[in-house]
Order: sequence, then structure tokens, then C-alpha cells
Amino acid sequence: MLKVPVLVWEAAPGSDDSVGEDWAPTDAGLPISRPRAGEPVILPVEKVAGTKNPFAMGVTIGRVETNDIAIEDASVSRFHAWLQHDERAAAWFLTDAESKNGTWVDDVKLAASARTKLRDGAVIRLGDVHTSFFMPERLLTWIRDQSASRTTPK
Repeated sequence: MLKVPVLVWEAAPGSDDSVGEDWAPTDAGLPISRPRAGEPVILPVEKVAGTKNPFAMGVTIGRVETNDIAIEDASVSRFHAWLQHDERAAAWFLTDAESKNGTWVDDVKLAASARTKLRDGAVIRLGDVHTSFFMPERLLTWIRDQSASRTTPK
């Protein structure tokens, strides 16, 4: 059973499935999974051992492989933002790391270094990349809903 929240990265509606000109490989040139239409990428929100990531305050998001969550897209900064769980508030928060192309939560642009509480199902935009933040239970509901919509005749 999944015990951590996730970011679900889906291909933009109407986009083609190719990588295109905006794609910029990581410094190490490692291939990172990108979503294709109908094939979202699930990114667990957790610290990753061995990333040589000195940022202990939270789960880092960025374009390079030293982040806990690496998102391969030229619009995402090398170190774009970070997620933190606040035990007292029993909530997750997102902070923009002074990214070049900005961070949004539910269509509201975050100020640099501003900490914003996330709701289950929040839409997070990092540069041009759209993701959804789901707690484990909500992810299962989302998967069931996606499966049902694909099997329902139109």
C-alpha cells in the first residue's frame, strides 16, 4: 500500500507525444519518464537516498537528477520548489525556490520563497508542467475514475 503522497504528471491535452524542442536533458543525460497521452507519470513525494541532495528540509523538485523529484522539462528550474510535511498542521506545503518560470497552486502564482498549504487534489504548475497532488487514498480514487472513464463507451 502506498504511504506517501504523489504528484501525477499528465500530458497536456492536445499535445503530441513526442519530446519536442523544449526538452532539455539532465546534466548526466539520464532519461526521465515523460507522460504520454493516457499514460501519466506517478512521482512519489519522498526523499530519495543517494541523490546527493543536501536539502534536508523537504522533498525537492527540479530538472536535475539531484532532486528527489526530477521533472525533465526545460521550463522547470534545476531546483524549482520543495514540498514539506508539517506534523503539527497535519498538512503538506509547497514552497517556490525562486524558480525562473514560476510555481502555481490551483491557478494562483506563488511568490518566491512563499510557503503554501496544499489540499488533496491540488493542481500544481511548475513552469509549463502541470501535476496534481494526491494523498494515497485520493490517488486510488483518481485511478478508479480514470479507468472507468476509459472503459465507458462515448
